[in-house]
Amino acid sequence: MMKTHYIRINCLIIFFLFISTAVAQQTLTDNDINFKRVSYNTSLIHSDSSQLMLNFTTSLGGDVQETSRMHFMAYGNIKKVGIGIGAKVNSRFKDIYKTTSAEILLSKNIKFKEKNDFNFGLNFGVLYNSISDKYFNEYVELEDVTISQQENKVRFIGGFGVSYIWNNSLEFGFSMPELVKSNNEFYPTFFGNVAYKQRFGEQKALYIEPTLLIYSTDLTGATIEGALKAGYHEYVWAKIGGRNTKTMLFGLGGGYNFINVGYVMNMNFGDYSNIQQMQHNINLSLNFLQVSNKKKTEKEKEIVIEEN
Repeated sequence: MMKTHYIRINCLIIFFLFISTAVAQQTLTDNDINFKRVSYNTSLIHSDSSQLMLNFTTSLGGDVQETSRMHFMAYGNIKKVGIGIGAKVNSRFKDIYKTTSAEILLSKNIKFKEKNDFNFGLNFGVLYNSISDKYFNEYVELEDVTISQQENKVRFIGGFGVSYIWNNSLEFGFSMPELVKSNNEFYPTFFGNVAYKQRFGEQKALYIEPTLLIYSTDLTGATIEGALKAGYHEYVWAKIGGRNTKTMLFGLGGGYNFINVGYVMNMNFGDYSNIQQMQHNINLSLNFLQVSNKKKTEKEKEIVIEEN
């Protein structure tokens, strides 16, 4: 009898550990922020592409969590009305726990003068949380309030983002992508960032870009990230940085024509190592503006040749 009671207690402890680490993993590793700032600030879909952009990010983790994430975005601009529009689907999953969101993105650009832009964006959609009971054994009480609160819940979410870009170099941004929620709790997620891109050379092909990011979620305190990115056009780039959660970031990437591929590794050395020891993040971006520009340039060259 005592042995059965002991087994039940151990099973419940393991289960609650899975739930707590899964929720913490969800809030601690918004890994798509390693690539596109539009992932968390809707207003930037207007400045990131003037035609059509497809962005896909996947994150793979090992050790205790074995958490994975898929993130897909498609967005572009309608030039005639000056509005950016897009869609985003984000899914995080770990054996027993899964959360998926689907959102619509809208953005408006206001140009004060040449190379100086103010952007405002809105996002709204749904968030679905679920738990798979196939991983539970007979010792887990599925009717327990801790389990039932996490299972098969849908809520509506909405938020906003603002950004200002000065001289195509200095960028300020602030966003609250989960400001509005259908439940009564008010624990908004917020992001604030500043970045400066310094270009070098006659053609301004080389650049370095220091960035500072501050973000907070409903279950964690403020996280501060500092990083430095260096590159040559979009052909090649490298990134190194760190967060105050004792996490280091290392990244490499590059592209040609309209394709850009990147890889960033998050490695934790401190308090959260039992939750997240390493994450591998892979990103693929397709910018169809580049294809359009290439065709336009080739057509202009043909016209010049014919005139001569």
